[in-house]
Order: sequence, then structure tokens, then C-alpha cells
Amino acid sequence: MALGTKRIDPIPIEKLEKKPDIRALILVVEDEALVRMMLVDVLDDAGFKVMEAARADEALHVLATVPEVQVFVTDVEMPRGSVNGFELARRVRDDRQDIGVVIASGRVAPATGDLPPEAHFVGKPVRPERLLELVRALLLQD
Repeated sequence: MALGTKRIDPIPIEKLEKKPDIRALILVVEDEALVRMMLVDVLDDAGFKVMEAARADEALHVLATVPEVQVFVTDVEMPRGSVNGFELARRVRDDRQDIGVVIASGRVAPATGDLPPEAHFVGKPVRPERLLELVRALLLQD
């Protein structure tokens, strides 16, 4: 099974027909500057407010000081940080069950228990339309 197809459930059509708050604040956590810029550009072009972090430690600081973040998109492998994206997602969800989580990787697929509940995994390279679909679906969750 390809990385991009693992653990991705179809989004119900009734959720796609609703309009999320496109001015929602999204945090992008990615150590590769060019990949981070692409993700930020896709979200910004779609009308979202976007913050960025290059490491998990930086992301934890942002999330602790900016409670308005509604969704975060994180890479798995971030060698300069103290934790990987899976651990970052678990820590964040332990503190904030209301935050949406998208985890992306081109080399590491999640094992059983790696993803927190209601988190989405997507393989890299991330297609812009798939990123937007996942973020919008997370914003519409009750």
C-alpha cells in the first residue's frame, strides 16, 4: 500500500458541502524550508491564516502561546527537534483535544498507535487539494 493511501478515510459529502471558517488559524510544522513554504502558500492562497514552525519545540511554544490555532499540519521526521511529528501530535492532543491534526511523511508510515484519535495521515508529496480537503474536514468536526 502506498504511503499516500494509508489511513485516509473518505470525507463525507455533507461535510464538504458545509463552509468552514476559512480565516481559521493553521500552524505548519516542517523542517524543510521549501516544503514549509509550499504548504504555507497553499493554505494562505485558500484564505487561511497561517503560522509556521521549523521544529517540534518551536511548535509547542506557538501552541502554548497562541490558543487560536485550530489545526496543525506536521512533518514526521524533524531531526533538529526533540520529538518527531507523531510524538508532537500526541503531546498536543493530550493538552488540546479540540485541535485538528494532519501528519505528513514521504518516508515513514504510521504504525498502530502512532496517530492520535481523529488525526489524518497523508503521504508526501502532499497534493494541495488533499491538504485543503483534510484541513476543511477537521475544521468542520464537532
